[in-house]
Amino acid sequence: MKSLITVLMSLTLALSTTFAAADNHATPTKPVGMVYGLDVSDPQAFAAALTKYWGSPTGEKNPGIAILRQVVAGGESPISHVISVVYPSYEAMDVAFAINAQSEDAATFQSEVSGAVEVVTSSMFESTGLGSMKNQIGFGPGTASLYVFASVSNPAKYASAFQEMMDSTDIGETDTMLFAIPAGGVGDTTHVVSVTGKSVGTVMAQMNANRADKAFQKFIKEVGDIRTIEQNIVTVDMAVFGNMGG
Repeated sequence: MKSLITVLMSLTLALSTTFAAADNHATPTKPVGMVYGLDVSDPQAFAAALTKYWGSPTGEKNPGIAILRQVVAGGESPISHVISVVYPSYEAMDVAFAINAQSEDAATFQSEVSGAVEVVTSSMFESTGLGSMKNQIGFGPGTASLYVFASVSNPAKYASAFQEMMDSTDIGETDTMLFAIPAGGVGDTTHVVSVTGKSVGTVMAQMNANRADKAFQKFIKEVGDIRTIEQNIVTVDMAVFGNMGG
């Protein structure tokens, strides 16, 4: 099993380098982080180990926020859960790595999950700052997300077309963000688009609306020769851990 000691991890965000208040679970404007696709054989043991780590002295010093998500639609992938650790900056990520490398709490976590979890994929992500967060949905138990993993051969053209589409499309009761994948990923993935809402039904209704939207149809045509879809998955947030109060 690949190491989880560097730890515990989607895709969300505070203002500048400060995390927003925990009561609305808002996120940093340009986050970075790690995302792990997991095959979890004992969800209860895994959740207990996460709770123990984040409540430990090491977890309390970790500058990240970890979000545990259950995969409700993932195709043929063996991934049952996704866990993301979101940081306000790469410097904060480095701090977390250094803390965990010397921590008995992190070593204990590694030991406790060794028989309950297998890491299927691991990826580093960073926000492009593109998309729309006008609904400020953030994350938290019950929040649903559709992730579109794409391989993009012309990132500049894709980003321009993406934001033009977002500026012309009614996103309804959802938020949409574009993330770059500088390392790791699924297949040849270079970018991930997340569509987040308060329920799976809300997200899928928005996707159906998008397909009938002229701006969305124009976007699909413009990026048709530079984008390949690698995978689509739908997740539901189960728990959030970490220093959400900043």
